[in-house]
Amino acid sequence: MRIKIFFPPVIFLLIFSLIACKDKPKTDITVLRLSSNWQFKNVKDSSWLPAQVPGTVHTDLLANKLIPNPFYGQNEEKLQWIENEDWEYETRFNLGDELLDKNHIEIDFQGLDTYATVYLNGTLILKADNMFRKWKVSVKKYLKKKNNILKIVFYSPMKINIPKVDNLPYHLPAGNDRHKKKVSVFIRKAPYHFGWDWGPRFVTAGIWRPVSLKAWNTAQITDFQIYQISVSDKKALLKAKTEFNSDNNRQLKAFLYQNDKIIAEKQLNAKKGKNQFEIKFDINNPQLWWTNGQGKAYLYNFKIQITDGKKLIDQKSARFGIRTIEIVQEPDSAGKSFYFKLNGVPVFMKGANYIPQDNFLPRVDTTRYQNLINAAKNAGMNMLRVWGGGIYENDIFYDLCDENGILVWQDFMFSCSMYPGDTAFLNNVRNEAYNNVKRLRNHPSIALWCGNNEMQIAWERWGYQTTFKYSKADSSKIYNDYLKVFHDLLPTVVNKLDSGRFYWESSPNSAPKGWTEEARSGDMHYWDVWWGKKPFSAYVENTGRFMSEYGFQSFPVMSTLKSFAPDSSLYLVSPVLKAHNKHPVGFETIDEYMRRNYHVPTDFFNYVFISQLLQAEGMKTAIEAYRRAMPYCMGSLYWQLNDCWPVVSWSSIDYYGRWKAFHYYLKKLYAPVLVSPQFKNDTLNVYLISDYLKDENVTVSLQLMDFYGKDLWHKDFKQKMKANTSEKIFEKDFTGIIEKYDKQRIFLHISIKQNGKLLADNYLFFAKIKDLILPHSHIQTNIIQKDGKYGIQIMADVFVKNLYLDYPDDKGVFSDNYFDMLPGEVKTVWFNTENAGKEIQKVRIKSLIERFNVPNLRR
Repeated sequence: MRIKIFFPPVIFLLIFSLIACKDKPKTDITVLRLSSNWQFKNVKDSSWLPAQVPGTVHTDLLANKLIPNPFYGQNEEKLQWIENEDWEYETRFNLGDELLDKNHIEIDFQGLDTYATVYLNGTLILKADNMFRKWKVSVKKYLKKKNNILKIVFYSPMKINIPKVDNLPYHLPAGNDRHKKKVSVFIRKAPYHFGWDWGPRFVTAGIWRPVSLKAWNTAQITDFQIYQISVSDKKALLKAKTEFNSDNNRQLKAFLYQNDKIIAEKQLNAKKGKNQFEIKFDINNPQLWWTNGQGKAYLYNFKIQITDGKKLIDQKSARFGIRTIEIVQEPDSAGKSFYFKLNGVPVFMKGANYIPQDNFLPRVDTTRYQNLINAAKNAGMNMLRVWGGGIYENDIFYDLCDENGILVWQDFMFSCSMYPGDTAFLNNVRNEAYNNVKRLRNHPSIALWCGNNEMQIAWERWGYQTTFKYSKADSSKIYNDYLKVFHDLLPTVVNKLDSGRFYWESSPNSAPKGWTEEARSGDMHYWDVWWGKKPFSAYVENTGRFMSEYGFQSFPVMSTLKSFAPDSSLYLVSPVLKAHNKHPVGFETIDEYMRRNYHVPTDFFNYVFISQLLQAEGMKTAIEAYRRAMPYCMGSLYWQLNDCWPVVSWSSIDYYGRWKAFHYYLKKLYAPVLVSPQFKNDTLNVYLISDYLKDENVTVSLQLMDFYGKDLWHKDFKQKMKANTSEKIFEKDFTGIIEKYDKQRIFLHISIKQNGKLLADNYLFFAKIKDLILPHSHIQTNIIQKDGKYGIQIMADVFVKNLYLDYPDDKGVFSDNYFDMLPGEVKTVWFNTENAGKEIQKVRIKSLIERFNVPNLRR
């Protein structure tokens, strides 16, 4: 690649602001953030270009207009050359006396992606080889007051690892890696960067997390952990564990704060080098941390200070949630249970699998994290699984989960592959695990550590031994290397650093005989719907103890499609759309299921719309089945919450944060109360599922009617809604009732009310959606304003299936969407966005039957 010459007006000597600890009073620690005036170049070139840190080489090339938008059209294919190049980054800076006069100065790299050599003023100070690790180097002796030069060279992972692939006597599987030379298993880097069946291949490089200088004189705190020993209603016994470095043997004193109040102090006999100490303390009448929907996610604020006489040397803060969590596995008649017990209460986990929010990670800012976690919370979720093909997320992700009562199933970063087991690799993984377990262990949201994604069942059921023609010796070597990492190394680290937190070797765990065995114990990834093309009803028949993966694809909304495709490419299986659906038979699978369940539209816009309804209805079948099966099944984590680029995928929220129909459906499916009807063998069964922790008295109403509102049969009765369980509350042979009517023209509506307030409702149809003879409706709308909020009042004269409020940038801005309406119903949908009074004029309304007749609210 030839780079255009960039001539800066002057050679910059960087001027940085010193950032001291924000807490008051000021500590003896000085921090200098190295984030400005970086430049980069291909090592083959002589001219430099401006760079962003944190950042990636792809985004720096894009910012300098040397490459097109990687996400647009088929540009991904054009940009694969970047992974084969070496790249150099450099910055220059001056130092003030406040920092330079300190006794100790370290450079702290929070994340280098991935193979990097670091030079400071011409001296090699670090060789890095793991994207997931932190790197610290003592550098005082290399620094000077003026014109310090920090240079980092990033080497192509392809060049480094292709010889390893070629020299290995057997093939290590890596199905996601979209290159004939599968190097991804040799490098400790985010696996999804090498491609997946929902994501592109962009093998990034760069300083992807912050870098800074940290200077100190007397001592510095390196770790502060709050550990829970025991808890009861009256008292919690905790332990504060602190690690610090001291520059000499000396007397120091530590103070432990809860909020701004000192609750304990300790005299320290510090020795030169590494030190640690513990302080035990009580909290009376502790407030517990609960998940979303079960109570308040209460967080305590703690701080440790170390002083030298009257001088504050260093301090570190931590938030902590007091709670107990168990993963209960008890033998029963079916196999073995698998559920989470929080503060002594079994909790059904409602959530999703989370993947990184961008292929270029530094672009994910605080707002994007907040919006996504809020969307999960607003949909009723209480758990997210940080999937093992991505990254150990940034601190803000776990902070937000802590605050919002969302537990985290945390995978280590291994997925769908088999990895080497040589000493260097194992040591690298051990350091990676140490870094991340220590970083995350204070978070009450961390529910468990899981070794990997799908590697155990892949070895047992995906035919590696036959496909790659392994000898017995090869198989033994590969699997023994697997055991070294996931049955020895990782559980040892977890037990040492985060004792008491549950470790699960693989998700799902061993089930060599297939789906039936997998459903009886542990967690389950069920993919016979989609991959096996089984009907949606197969979800009912294949319910496991904890459903940690299942899913179905849909298109994103049109505004997202237009972000990467010109109008000329907005047709099914265009080359551009094919480039943005990475599943080998994704479009064919969507189309096959659509033909089973819907009339297939002939125009692209409505095809996109129906694809979202198809996904939502399929996932509705799954989630209702799983919640009905409580307590046999105690978890539902669908695949997947979000996207890393604009794409046709399994997500419920697309790359830009726009909600699909499925995410709106989740607000009912994951609500605390769910009513779920089931019609099978001419029998109507109605199940009532409650997450409430105490029994409640409710009124149940069942009404059979036609699409014009004529009452054909109804029944109302009082019901005690049992706490925290699923119960069949109604069973009736319905043959004699519905045989009088045309099944294509009727439906059953079920509602659950308490003191007149609607807690839950649902609809049951007696024919496939494509066979329903829906009437044309005359929908009336009215824009209303109340207490500063804007809404749309909607009136339906007949039954309306999937009324859709179409807004180009729908990031969950509606209180409801894609919903059914009863004949004569009046419903208000609130609109929450900036400039709502103006933006609401852009909203258009459509429904399943009116998809070719779209009224405009401005009429």
